Amino acid sequence: MNKIQQQIFDIQTTAQSLTVYRSILDDDIIRKYLDMLESIFNEEAAIITVSKSHEFISSLLRETAAYNEPLVGNLWQNHILNLILLDENPFSLRCERQDLNDVEEPLRRLVEKDMAHLQILHDFDFSPIEAYIKEKAGQDFTIMCSVKGASTLPYPETYYGKRQEIKILLNSSPIWDANINVLAKFYNNMGCGDFAKYRAFKWVGTGEKGRLVGIPEPDPIRICDLIGYEEQKNEVLRNTRQFVKGLGANNMLLYGDRGTGKSSTIKALVHEFGEEGLRMVEVTKDQLRDLPYIVSILKKRPYRFIIFVDDLSFEEHETEYKYLKAILEGSLEPSPENVLIYATSNRRHLVREYHSDRAEDELKSQDTLQEKLSLSDRFGITVVYLSPDKEKYLEIVEGIAKSKGVDIEPNKLRELALKWELWHNSRSGRTARQFIEDLLGKMGSV
Repeated sequence: MNKIQQQIFDIQTTAQSLTVYRSILDDDIIRKYLDMLESIFNEEAAIITVSKSHEFISSLLRETAAYNEPLVGNLWQNHILNLILLDENPFSLRCERQDLNDVEEPLRRLVEKDMAHLQILHDFDFSPIEAYIKEKAGQDFTIMCSVKGASTLPYPETYYGKRQEIKILLNSSPIWDANINVLAKFYNNMGCGDFAKYRAFKWVGTGEKGRLVGIPEPDPIRICDLIGYEEQKNEVLRNTRQFVKGLGANNMLLYGDRGTGKSSTIKALVHEFGEEGLRMVEVTKDQLRDLPYIVSILKKRPYRFIIFVDDLSFEEHETEYKYLKAILEGSLEPSPENVLIYATSNRRHLVREYHSDRAEDELKSQDTLQEKLSLSDRFGITVVYLSPDKEKYLEIVEGIAKSKGVDIEPNKLRELALKWELWHNSRSGRTARQFIEDLLGKMGSV
């Protein structure tokens, strides 16, 4: 075994010695790194080794562009640090829920050993690898480099800011296993995995093959951006605030006319309470049959989750409402206390009622009718959003115009807003926003 083979054997042994953080070995870039080293160790053809080396560095560069955040150390070091802080393992999940003092001593010792191994991986010297490829392939080759990355932190800034602090600390620390307390505190304050990195999610796939996918930049709408409907917004905020604090709270149905701000009110909650641990999962009507799978994932974590179902309604032949009903009212297994369902709909009872529901077999029809109409009763709180009257509509227009800095004579603004409303045969907050956007466009083109 020559010198470079010995170096590779040592680093392979280090990687395979991971215990608590072993899932890091499943990472695609880590696999490409180990494949590259294996190719050199086995003295494969130069073209194979060069190809695997290029694939490794290319993957790192692609990841850097995707993260869009300031980098710490070189590309490889930054990647290792990100993996550590995102990894979901027995230690990070335990610290997410409780203080380090409550973590068993054997687990802490395993983490200390893993941190020592991870530091060796982090500090890996690529220069012998580069020299080997240069000798075998007859070309200059640089595997590792440092880039600055983005100059600003991505959303959510609080999480990425704390993550940046820990990465800088570890990158400059001579002994990583001495920083286990700092790492545990980070997990406890910020969490781990995608639930720490993202605040909004969507469900992709079906059944056991489905998964939660984080939304890097959720709709930026804020509660303060929504003009009017103060009573309705305050009711939603009150219930959500109680939920986030671990107090009694109810599932909510926001019912009313289209374009009145029902969906926007719910979306804004992510920004209002995200810092306090609120996470939102958007589920479509067609995915309601997957609610048991989704809830089984959410109930294990210490966050507070709102499952958001937008524009909820059912036709006569659709039966997905039964899955929603089961979650709302519970079964032999009680509904988890950290999950609520918020839905919006244009229908008060969610399920369309037909005359056939009342026909012929009176007893059977009444059972069918009551089953359908009782769905909305399972929501503890119903908040009604009705289309505004003329004066309320104009107040919304004026409020949005002020927030957007529209400089126009008030009477002229009201006149144009009423013409827009007549032309579009609709009076709502959405109509008001569309009018202001159109007005800004016209004023900007003059």
